[in-house]
Amino acid sequence: MRTRCMKSLLVNRKNILIICFFLLLSISSFADEIDPTDVSYVSINPYTNEVTVSWYKSESDNIKFARILYIYDETTLIKGKGIVDIQDNTDNSFGFKTDTISLFPYNSYERPISLAVDAYAENGNNSTSLREYHTTMVSTAKTTTCPAQIKITWTQYYGFGISVEKYEIIESIDGKEVVVKQCLASETSCFISPNEHSERSFFVRASFVDSHGKQQTSTSSMCSVNEPLPAAPQFLTAENISIEEQDITVTFTIDTASDYKKYILLKSEKDNLHFVGIDTIHSIANNCNTYTYKDELAYKKDTTVYYKMMGFDNCGTSIIESNELSPITLTVREITETQNILEWSKNTPTNGSYTYKIWCSENEETEKLITTITEKQYLYVDEITNPDHSFSRCYRIEAQRNSYSSFSNSVCLNKSYKLLIPNAINPFSTIEENRIFKPKYAFISGDYTLQIYDRNGTCIFRSDDIDTGWDGTTKGKNATAGIYRYFIQITLPDGEKIERRGTVHLLYN
Repeated sequence: MRTRCMKSLLVNRKNILIICFFLLLSISSFADEIDPTDVSYVSINPYTNEVTVSWYKSESDNIKFARILYIYDETTLIKGKGIVDIQDNTDNSFGFKTDTISLFPYNSYERPISLAVDAYAENGNNSTSLREYHTTMVSTAKTTTCPAQIKITWTQYYGFGISVEKYEIIESIDGKEVVVKQCLASETSCFISPNEHSERSFFVRASFVDSHGKQQTSTSSMCSVNEPLPAAPQFLTAENISIEEQDITVTFTIDTASDYKKYILLKSEKDNLHFVGIDTIHSIANNCNTYTYKDELAYKKDTTVYYKMMGFDNCGTSIIESNELSPITLTVREITETQNILEWSKNTPTNGSYTYKIWCSENEETEKLITTITEKQYLYVDEITNPDHSFSRCYRIEAQRNSYSSFSNSVCLNKSYKLLIPNAINPFSTIEENRIFKPKYAFISGDYTLQIYDRNGTCIFRSDDIDTGWDGTTKGKNATAGIYRYFIQITLPDGEKIERRGTVHLLYN
């Protein structure tokens, strides 16, 4: 009898445990049915370090309050601690500072903080939404030397059910916010170029669409750098290039206030793409920002040469490059006996307005200015007004811009005397120049004599004027048709004598 009672008692206790289990399961199922709040975003005010969490209300009925929870363990089973309860069930947000709440072991600018929002019903059941947390961002900044940059690093923004579209680095400048860099959603660091300010402050902004389809942003803590960065050169300018006989001289202006002092002069004789270094500068005095280099025997006819300069940081990385230089090249050709045409290449550097001066020297005498051209003109026709003697005429171009003068190569044309003598005349020709026997000439001056002889050796005509010729008469009458001999003698101003002998055929048909 006692044994039967004991069995009955054990059965009843077992049934009670089963009933309790299903009761707990029922309560758990009821709790899961509470619609959770959806966190929209969490963010840090970079100026105050206040943390803000924003959420959407629960869609369940009889929600009494929302509890903001600090997620302190995410390793296996997510654990959270309540920060504050917000009464009612509305779309809402809440801001706080971590240094005013004792449960936080660190401040918001030191490490990321994960936050969730749970909905609690009037009967005490909650939505158990700890896993649907969002995490703040913490940023840091440091300078690098090779190359000199500022590296901004941040912790990724995490939000349950969302994906970051992009990160932006914002610089705070005297109360104004400027986007200085846009970074990919997969990045957690970006580099910022240094400027003249040694103290700079930044924060990171993440952009994303929240669980309700609305565009949101979250900002990180503020990070700053406060150490002098090497000053990069602000300018490197190719100013002037000039040809002096076979040498080419180039001039650059360099920012000597820069902390970087290494520059390399480059040259290309093929095109403006394939440059090689020809000189290295390691330092320039602060009181002189002009660098001049003479490239000896560099000018070659029909070869275009280019120059430019590059500046380097202490790591050997190119950080600045000048514009290119190419000298003015002049060509001269004869278009008539008394006209030479000059053409020259456009001067480089091309910035600024130029005045072109054309210089000319004759027979190695002192150079004289022919004309000045102020328009964008790259050719000139030189009219020779004294073609009465042989000479050598040399030209070169001077381009003036600001305080710089750039000279082209020098080109010379030799104008030697020309003497063409006809071999027949016809006093009755319809062409005037065929009726008179006299030479055609150019660049001739000095004493002149023309003598005509008949077949007996008698001189029948003489002229001391090169423009006065024989008209085919003798003693006022037409000479007999036939062959006559001539003798021409010219004594040039320098004493050189020109003598020509030959025959001329007198015709009447």
